[in-house]
Amino acid sequence: MDKEYWVVVAVSLFVLSSVLESLAGPVQLEVANPFVFLSQTYLSVYPLTAVAIGVRALGFLISALLVISLIENQYFLRATILFALGVLAELYAVQQLATEAKLTSVQLTLSLAYAGVITLPAILYYILRGAFGGVRTRLAGEPEQKEEDKEESQRRIDKIKELSEDQKDSS
Repeated sequence: MDKEYWVVVAVSLFVLSSVLESLAGPVQLEVANPFVFLSQTYLSVYPLTAVAIGVRALGFLISALLVISLIENQYFLRATILFALGVLAELYAVQQLATEAKLTSVQLTLSLAYAGVITLPAILYYILRGAFGGVRTRLAGEPEQKEEDKEESQRRIDKIKELSEDQKDSS
C-alpha cells in the first residue's frame, strides 16, 4: 500500500480512539505501571477504554513506522530509532504514572507505553532485514547494468575519446 493510505489509516485510528473515549465517558484510572491495566480486573471494568487505548497505540505505531519508512535501505538505523522511541515512550509512561503527573491523560500515557512495546516486532524485523540484506548484496555481487545504461555508458566513452582526439589534433 502507498504511504498516503497508511497516513489515512493512522489518522482514522486516532479519530476512532477519540470517539471510543467519548463513548466510554470520563474515566479516572489509577495504575502504578502501564502493565497493571492489562490485568483482568481493569479490562473487565473498562473494556471500551481498553479498546480506545489499544487503537491509539496502534495509531502511534503506524505513525512511527511511516516516519521511519522515509529512511531508505538503512535498516539498522531504523531499528535504532524505533528502539530509542520505544524506550522513551516506556520511560515517559512509567514516570508519568509513578509521579501521578497530569501532563497527559492516563489513557494517552498508556497508549504511548503500549506503542513502545509493540515496536519490538518491527525492531526485530529491521535488524534481521539489515543483517540478511547485507548478505544478499555480498552474494549477488554488483547488480547487472541494464542494456540502456550500457549503451549510454558506451556513448559517453566514445564522446570522451572524440573530444580527446580533437584536442590532440588542435595542438
